[in-house]
Amino acid sequence: MSEDHPSNRILASLSGGGQLPWSEHLQRVDLPAGHEVHVPGTATAHVYFPTTALVALMQPTPGRGDVSVALVGNDGMLGVAAFMGDFFESGRAVVLHPGAAWTLPTSALTTHGPDSVQVTQAVLGYLQALTDQMSQTALCQRTHSVEQRLCRWLLMAFNRMPDDALAMDLGDLTVQLDVPIDVLSGAAARLVGLGVLAREPGRLRLLDRAALQALACDCHALAQSKRGM
Repeated sequence: MSEDHPSNRILASLSGGGQLPWSEHLQRVDLPAGHEVHVPGTATAHVYFPTTALVALMQPTPGRGDVSVALVGNDGMLGVAAFMGDFFESGRAVVLHPGAAWTLPTSALTTHGPDSVQVTQAVLGYLQALTDQMSQTALCQRTHSVEQRLCRWLLMAFNRMPDDALAMDLGDLTVQLDVPIDVLSGAAARLVGLGVLAREPGRLRLLDRAALQALACDCHALAQSKRGM
């Protein structure tokens, strides 16, 4: 396996600075924007560990379509339930920002790999972080302004990617934040005017992380204090 690309944090924690776990089974793949990594009701054949890709976890809701509940990037994994013996997905995982990931066949989870206690601790720790993110997102959706929510979402996205360029436009973010495009455009225009964010064709670029943190709601600071994210 090549280490030319930034590492996934979970794999890095399991490797202990040495060879990646399950090295004989891991394969590097490129995930294009819009690709559905997991589909509801289908068996999970692979676990994904993103390195440069950003993926949204979506849950179906009656009459409203899919709702974004969490982001997964180089901080985590897709298919975490497979480690618990559940090989069917209840939600959808959709690639927002194209990039790379390591894939691991679920069949390899029972083969020789890192110490089982170490894996269990890593998986349970990430599952708790994911649950916290979902809970905080639900609370943020109900209590904070569109601008604060946009700032928090952007910080979560950039914290899970290796650089400060996101291959998305505001149209993509209307689904993620469940906000009309005209309202979201106003919030984004203020960030651009303050020199915090740059809007380029098909791309959002972070210019001032400290200013973005100052404008975000306290949900982001709370998440950082818990998980460093």
